[in-house]
Amino acid sequence: MLTNHIPIYMQIADDIRNKILNEEYKINSKIPTEDMIVEQYDVSRMTGRQAVTELVNEGLVYRVHGKGVFVSRKKLERNLNRLNGFYEDMKEKGYTPGSKIIKFHKRLPTQREQHILLMKSNQEVYYIRRIRYIDDIPIALQSLIVPVHRVPNLDCIDLNQRSFYSYLEENGTPLKKAEQRMEAIMAPEIANEMDISPKLPFFYFERISCDKNEVPLELLSSYFRGDQYSYAITLYRD
Repeated sequence: MLTNHIPIYMQIADDIRNKILNEEYKINSKIPTEDMIVEQYDVSRMTGRQAVTELVNEGLVYRVHGKGVFVSRKKLERNLNRLNGFYEDMKEKGYTPGSKIIKFHKRLPTQREQHILLMKSNQEVYYIRRIRYIDDIPIALQSLIVPVHRVPNLDCIDLNQRSFYSYLEENGTPLKKAEQRMEAIMAPEIANEMDISPKLPFFYFERISCDKNEVPLELLSSYFRGDQYSYAITLYRD
């Protein structure tokens, strides 16, 4: 029953929120459409949209363009103290990771890539751009730069199904350390590429990973959805 002293859209959001918390609406299940909310609660379309937007902003639900609004899982937590790849990290947590390769080709490196990866201007790199999925939900977009001469047969590997880090280990070039920086950003062009709401925030990471001789082998740029991810860091006091 709607009351007068609380904005109507918030009352509707509260009702849907309670149904999510009580598991009437299951994780990844679709919540009522705006048309259904309008009819069920006898409100305007704008009010129904406000209620859904409130839940999206809380991270309880997420929009999929052309499909509707779905219940979010609990945010995935990643530990920033470990040098793990996306595939192996999600496997460890019991999820089903997936990838969709958007671009995979060889090209000459930019000046910045030459500097970071200690390369000559005429040495090629692999450029790999992938959307990463968990249980068929787009979670991240990553761009990977790898010197071709360091991993010459990488273009023969199906990176939709394989872990890049595991492949390196199997071929005797495991990664041993990495430097990584992170910032929170809005990136509507990335969101559009992932076919998700352009209003969603991202965690942006740039990682430079090195082999056992501390020679850079990987330059990785990652955009992880802020509504789906949280990060944990262990701190020590000297």
